[in-house]
Amino acid sequence: MESLTFSIALLILLLNSFAFSLNSDTDKNALISFKNSITSDTNAILSTNCSQNTSVCNWIGVSCGLKHGRVTALNLSRYDLAGTVAPHVGNLTFLRYLDISSNSFVGMLPFELSKLRRLKVMNLGTNSFTGEIPKWLGSLPQLEELYLYNNSFLGKIPSSLFNNSKLQTLQILRLSSNKLSGSVPHAIFNVSSLREIGIGNNSLSGRLPIDMCNNMPNIKFLSLSRNQLEGQIPSNIWKCTHLDVLSLSFNNFSGSIPREIGRLSMLTELYLGYNSGFQGGVPSEIGNLSRLEILNIDSASLTRDIPFSISNMSLTVLSLSDNSLTGSIPICQNLQQLYLDNNKFTGTCFIESIL
Repeated sequence: MESLTFSIALLILLLNSFAFSLNSDTDKNALISFKNSITSDTNAILSTNCSQNTSVCNWIGVSCGLKHGRVTALNLSRYDLAGTVAPHVGNLTFLRYLDISSNSFVGMLPFELSKLRRLKVMNLGTNSFTGEIPKWLGSLPQLEELYLYNNSFLGKIPSSLFNNSKLQTLQILRLSSNKLSGSVPHAIFNVSSLREIGIGNNSLSGRLPIDMCNNMPNIKFLSLSRNQLEGQIPSNIWKCTHLDVLSLSFNNFSGSIPREIGRLSMLTELYLGYNSGFQGGVPSEIGNLSRLEILNIDSASLTRDIPFSISNMSLTVLSLSDNSLTGSIPICQNLQQLYLDNNKFTGTCFIESIL
C-alpha cells in the first residue's frame, strides 16, 4: 500500500514537472517569436539581454510569477524598437502587464491577444499601430487600464469595448491623438469604474448625451478636446462630482456655458476655449470653484463682464483672450499668468500681484 501511495505521489510530481516545463516552453517560444518580429533594435537591447540559453524570466523587461514561474509582465517601453507584434504573444496567458509604449511598432493588433484573459494593463501608446480599434478588447475581463494614444487607429470607438461594464473593471481609457471618427459611444458613460477618459485630438463628432454623468461617480479626468463635437455641454455635468480636470476645448460646442459647472467643487483645471458657438458670458457660478487653478476660455465668443466672483478664487492661470468681454478686470491675488488680449475691457486693471 505504501509503495502504491509513493508511486502515485511520484507520478503527480513528474506530471507537474512536465506541465511546468511545457508551460515554460510556451512562454519562451512566445517571447522568441516576439523578439523575431522586431525589425530594428537600435540600442541592441534584445540582442544582448535576451539570450535563448537563459531563462526568459531573466530577460530584460520580463517579470515572472514566483508560484508558477510564468511570465506576468512585459515592459519594453522607450527602447527604440520597431517591428510588429507577433500573434504568439497571445500565448503568454499569465500576462497581467503589457507595456511597449514609445517605440515604433506598426501594423494591426493580432486577434490572438484576445487570449490574454488575465491582462490588467495594456499600454501601446506612442507607436504607429493602424487599423480599427479591435472589438475583442472588450472581451478582456480583467482589463483596468488601456492606453492606445498617439497611434494611427481609425474608424469608430467600438461600443464592444465596454461590454464588460457590468464587471466595472476599466478605470483608465486613453485614446487621444489617433484618427478616430464617429460619435462618442453612449456606453462609455455607463462604466462607473472609469477614473480617466482621454479621447482628445481625433475627429469625433455628434453631441454628448444629456445623461453623460449619471453613471460616472468616479471620473476625475475627462478630455474630449480637439474634436468636432457640437451642441450644448450637458447641464448634468455637475454629477461628475469628482472631476479634477475637464477639457472640452477646440470643438463646436454652442449655447451658454452651463452654470452647473460651478458645482464641480473638486475641479482644478477647466478648458473650454476655442468653441466659437458659445453665447453669453462666464457664469458667475464658476467663482464657486475654490480649488480651480487654471481657467481657459479663449476664443469662445464670450460677452458681458467677467463676474466679480472670480476675484474670490485661487487661480494661477486665467486666460480669456479673443472674446468680447467688457467691464473691469477683477482682482485675482494668486495669478501667475493672465491673458486677456483682444477684448473690450474698460476701467481700471488691478493686477499688482502679477507685476
